[in-house]
Amino acid sequence: MGEAYKHLRTQIVQRTKAGNKNLLMLTGPLANEGKTLTAINLAISLSQEMDKTVLLVDADLRRPTIHEYFGLQRQFGLVDYLTGAKTIPELLVHPEGIAKFVILPGGRPIPEASELVSSPMMVELVEELKHFYPDRYVLFDLPPMLSFADPLALAPLVDGIILVVEMGKTRREDIQRCLELLKDFPVLGTVLNKVAGSESGYYYYPAYHHDNDQPTGEKSWWAWLRR
Repeated sequence: MGEAYKHLRTQIVQRTKAGNKNLLMLTGPLANEGKTLTAINLAISLSQEMDKTVLLVDADLRRPTIHEYFGLQRQFGLVDYLTGAKTIPELLVHPEGIAKFVILPGGRPIPEASELVSSPMMVELVEELKHFYPDRYVLFDLPPMLSFADPLALAPLVDGIILVVEMGKTRREDIQRCLELLKDFPVLGTVLNKVAGSESGYYYYPAYHHDNDQPTGEKSWWAWLRR
């Protein structure tokens, strides 16, 4: 899987190196398609770039889980910053053994996540992260966009959006619906996750905004999807 994410990292870097595009958002149509694990592995892979540091933000505030992958206890996180209880430096976590990689956990789960993600404090935080650390990639892990409004609330604030879908599970019409909702925002491409029989475990496809702009050939991503 390491080589697969290096390949994904290379494509992301190539698509974002111009124009100081360093704020990226990952989401998917529905739950359990692998977006959080993709966000974690992509963030770690980006942190291995010699001149890049990475901040991974758990913005899935209804079900924050990034801390679990690193064996961390749920304590404080982004929720506590957005409600005024904590400052960002108090919340950052540096996982042991991974250089140039920092996590901003989500904290406790809350039902009113959309209001916090679209709040003025979140807008100010995103703006500060972009300009205060221009050499740092900031990745936001968001909940599935066909279930919650949070991704659309954050979409205008980021430089690139990556849609994670699952082979054999994600429906074609769900992907089309997501791309339609995101048509005015910077979609970088789509990660087709859990590809059967592939050593890499995923394929990456650039963004396609029109029905007649679909890729062709044996690895056309539409051919892999369940109708």
